[in-house]
Amino acid sequence: MTQNGYFLIADISGYTEFVQLHTLKQKPLFGKFMAKNFENHASIVISDLLESVIEAIEPTMKLHKLEGDAAFFSVEENSEIDQADKIILAMTKANEAFTRKASDLLFVQACGCEPCSQSKNLKLKIVAHKGNYVTQKIRNFEEISGEDVILTHRLLKNNIPSIEYWLVTKEFAKNLNKDNKNKFVPSSQKIENFGKVNLLLCEFDSGEPVNSEVSKRSRVMNWIIQASYFTKYTLRSPLRKI
Repeated sequence: MTQNGYFLIADISGYTEFVQLHTLKQKPLFGKFMAKNFENHASIVISDLLESVIEAIEPTMKLHKLEGDAAFFSVEENSEIDQADKIILAMTKANEAFTRKASDLLFVQACGCEPCSQSKNLKLKIVAHKGNYVTQKIRNFEEISGEDVILTHRLLKNNIPSIEYWLVTKEFAKNLNKDNKNKFVPSSQKIENFGKVNLLLCEFDSGEPVNSEVSKRSRVMNWIIQASYFTKYTLRSPLRKI
């Protein structure tokens, strides 16, 4: 049965550069060992950042699945006139949670490995749409599909130079209140298989996360002070469930 609802994808910008370690793997002796260790650090940092975003959005929308460095959510349309505004509020909370977590993770720069030292460059972008979908159930798995679900995913493939933004369709924004509509400016994007699509864009420029307590200390002092917390991060399995 066809249903109508809202779709949202929260995606971490800078993920590809963050985990590119192929050059290190080619180095002799300790190269492969170090690369594997660095990959573990990268997976844990990404996992924690995504988890903070999920916790902010999940009370409002259902998490369907994790897609690498992204999380895909949906919710069925209901009779509430402010449903889209509540999703915007969840998006705001997600941005705040991501920035807060990124600041908390500044201590990992004491590690010195490439992923940890570059974690400050990770940002959050969110795309959202409203449209039709069908639900498919296979054993214990539930999947939603349809042209509007595809469009939502394709919105991430755009020409926007910023790495920290919200991009929504006019269908999503139709019922937003005036204040929320004013957060956006028109943006026309050529989307694969959908041609030119008129969208609404809200860009952010939060800069690097700042944690004065951490940044004013030396790397050595950070490592000593945060030793127990640091150990929990580096030794924890990157395959843990969110």
